[in-house]
Amino acid sequence: MKPRFTLFCLLAAVVSLGGMGCATASRATTAALPAPEPIAEPAPEPEPPPAPEPVVKAAPPKASKRAARPAPEAKAAARTPVVARSPEPRRPQTDGMSLESGEPVAFEPSVMTRPQRVSGRQPQLTPEAQAEHVRGTALVRCVVTREGEVKNCRLLNGLPYMNQELLEALSTWRVTPATAQGKPIDVDYTFVVRVPMG
Repeated sequence: MKPRFTLFCLLAAVVSLGGMGCATASRATTAALPAPEPIAEPAPEPEPPPAPEPVVKAAPPKASKRAARPAPEAKAAARTPVVARSPEPRRPQTDGMSLESGEPVAFEPSVMTRPQRVSGRQPQLTPEAQAEHVRGTALVRCVVTREGEVKNCRLLNGLPYMNQELLEALSTWRVTPATAQGKPIDVDYTFVVRVPMG
């Protein structure tokens, strides 16, 4: 009986130890496994900023020997601009020098009185001019002295067959002298002569 009892006790002990060992082993296995971590979704990668477009630099033009020197127009443009002055009206020289020297000055109607014919013969139509029925206006420039004489006449615009007659007739004229600032002066004056005169 005793050996059976002993065997039974051993068997019971083995069974109880075996079951315990299994339970311990399974408990240890269960404890050894970590709790599963939640799977984190990968964060979306930020989009890279758009790459700037490459800047293409224009190659500087090759300077030639000719381009090294600025053109005369460029030199003129580089200078400081000068304000253009409007030309002042030319005043006749009526000072003591021109009055005393007797040099004629150009007639200026804005500051001078106009000479007027006082005496002398009028130009007559020549036979040739009459035959050709010449009509028109002649321009004759003469020096009118401060004494009222008409000298050194020359034709600016003549008429057919009348040029010599015009010069001879005007050389006989006496006129009122041109005056500037109340003083008679010698002037270079252009007479307008209509042919035939009437």
